[in-house]
Amino acid sequence: MSEQKLIPESEVEIYRELQQHLHTLPVGYPATKSGVELRLLKRVFSPEEAKIATFLKFSKDNLESLDDIYDRIKDLGYSKEELENHLNNMVRKGAIEAIKKEGKRIYSLAMFIIGTFEYQVNKLTKEYVEDLHQYMMEGLMMEAGSTQISQLRVVPVEESVTPSLNIANYEDLSLLLENIEGPFVSVNCVCRQGMELLGKPCKNTLRMDVCMGIGDFAQLYIDEGWGNAISKDEALEILKKNQEEGMIIQPGNAQKPDFICSCCTCCCEGLQGIKMLPNPADFVTTNYFAVVDSDLCTACETCMEICQMDAITMNGTSAVTKQRCIGCGNCVAKCPSEALSLQKKDQVMIPPETEADLYNTIWDKKKVLLERERKRQARKEKQTNK
Repeated sequence: MSEQKLIPESEVEIYRELQQHLHTLPVGYPATKSGVELRLLKRVFSPEEAKIATFLKFSKDNLESLDDIYDRIKDLGYSKEELENHLNNMVRKGAIEAIKKEGKRIYSLAMFIIGTFEYQVNKLTKEYVEDLHQYMMEGLMMEAGSTQISQLRVVPVEESVTPSLNIANYEDLSLLLENIEGPFVSVNCVCRQGMELLGKPCKNTLRMDVCMGIGDFAQLYIDEGWGNAISKDEALEILKKNQEEGMIIQPGNAQKPDFICSCCTCCCEGLQGIKMLPNPADFVTTNYFAVVDSDLCTACETCMEICQMDAITMNGTSAVTKQRCIGCGNCVAKCPSEALSLQKKDQVMIPPETEADLYNTIWDKKKVLLERERKRQARKEKQTNK
């Protein structure tokens, strides 16, 4: 489907303007030859909302008030009340973000991932999911990995952790939640919902509400009715069930994350792409890998069945391909003969303290890449003009 079949020619320019604005965010929103990225925007933003969104700023720790935004866009002709209605409608549709501060809403532009896509939970259509999968292949996957700073990180399931690992609090799920203030919310997995619409149900679990939000991220889901408020104990219970079913636990890549995803390679678009690579461990933020004690291995193949990255082979006894192992610990937790264990990598990665710190780090790296690309283009043009 071409962008013109969904988007009238008179509207293409405003959606392109919004695409270009979104591409300036830490994880950008690149253009494609097919125009699929414009179709995705059209499915969420009206033309009027798309224009307003081009005036919004992105921030994780300095969201803007209605008055601040109105001062920038009052020339568009909207009253303050009309602007507020537009902004709140965009929040309701999952197009932008908002939190309450001192009883009033403050707003921020949202990245597409992690952001607008995740906010489509319970609202997805088959057409949206098809466009999303096309966009992931045509541009978004490359953009998400361009800085080599992941928005997610893998933490080992608790049953795989031994005292000798001496793991940090932010990698121990129980301590991670213990050290974070609420609120907490359980959320249906938007990736699994998408695959259901395509007739490809999850192979790992029948449950949908396996993901969770924390803090302001959670409050947005609660305010908009996208998830269910839960206690810290209930959050731990959900994570325990997820671990028992062999899911890959991925919180946001910060010591105090805004969310915790429980993923699988049959539904998660990011993990699907990573699994296709010969060396997935190079593209996942993780501090661990599994090793086998061949003397204890009984060749039962339990580890091969549970491993979602095809990191384990069998030749008399099991063997772990380190380049494919992402340190999730599922094989360790399920091994009946306790032949597997986790080891720490030589170089341990310490995540930024907050999500805001994470995106500042990503943006600093992106600026370096953009400047490098600008110089490359300038050299190319200079050669062409000779």
